[in-house]
Amino acid sequence: MSENKEKKFEQLFRLYYKELHRSAFRYLRDSESAEEIVQQVFLRLWEKNWQEEVHTSLKAYLYRAVYNESMNFFKKEQRKMKYQSYQQSRQEFVPAADQSAKDLDQKLQVALAKLPEKSRTVFELSRFQEMKYKDIAQTLDLSIKTVEGHMTKALRHLRLELMDYLTVIIFYIIYIL
Repeated sequence: MSENKEKKFEQLFRLYYKELHRSAFRYLRDSESAEEIVQQVFLRLWEKNWQEEVHTSLKAYLYRAVYNESMNFFKKEQRKMKYQSYQQSRQEFVPAADQSAKDLDQKLQVALAKLPEKSRTVFELSRFQEMKYKDIAQTLDLSIKTVEGHMTKALRHLRLELMDYLTVIIFYIIYIL
């Protein structure tokens, strides 16, 4: 680096810093953020070969750079705020959904306990053990049609017992999954 370039840059910094800070402050209404913006603009200017690359008025270039950086900063802050709002609303919703899931699980256990033993066993093997009807029929020494009948009976009973939670389940599936 030439010492001459450093001196010119320092003079440029001293000449425009306060004006650029005021300009950024007008957009952002925050002194620290405005200071960050101006410093970022000067840092980028330093990293460029600014004496050869800036073809317009240097003052106009600096003001435009501060404006662009300020708008970018403003957009980032808006995205942060939207994301934080989303996270907050999600955190408020998730505990309620967790509680509803626990309540539903309890209701399911109570409803399953009300089923006849064979229907409950068939349902549990099908839904919780993920066995096929054919395998359930072989395991319990029943016909496939009998297994289908037990499943129909179990599903009808559960549908009636858990009707109140149907809307919660649908809401959960749509918004959480």
